[in-house]
Amino acid sequence: MYNGQIKKGGLPAQRKGFSPSSRTRSADDSPLIKTVLISSLLGVGIAAVAGMLLLFIVCFIATSSEDPLSLITPLSLIALLPSNFLGGFVSSKRTGESPLACGIVTAAIWGIISLVLSLCLVGVQSSSYALWQSLLLHAISALFCVLGAFAGCYKPQIKKKRRFGR
Repeated sequence: MYNGQIKKGGLPAQRKGFSPSSRTRSADDSPLIKTVLISSLLGVGIAAVAGMLLLFIVCFIATSSEDPLSLITPLSLIALLPSNFLGGFVSSKRTGESPLACGIVTAAIWGIISLVLSLCLVGVQSSSYALWQSLLLHAISALFCVLGAFAGCYKPQIKKKRRFGR
């Protein structure tokens, strides 16, 4: 067992069965929850910027059509879901591990921001959805955050080609 003793070589003794991980989370070895939270905040920021860019494109498409009101709902979903996917992807790619935690934390932060914004717009009709439709939309949004996080941690296994005769 490790008692804080120094071996003759000058290096501290290691516990029996302990092997240091070759993968490090960050340079300062901060706890996983702190790393996930910081990465998720970065992912939400990038998702917000990407969502705004997609909304500008969607608004241009909607205003160039004959009936823009009929296109608002599907085009806004086209802007929302890829930006949530990107937010989960960025948070998981930066952390490098635990994609489920990254996706859930990113989705939770995104949901809290949506809730706060909807509370600020109390007098304005912000949606024509029923309650169950709104809950389903937020669940799909959270699912896209988690899927993006899993895509960010995916590392394909590269198979070496076998040469003939080897």
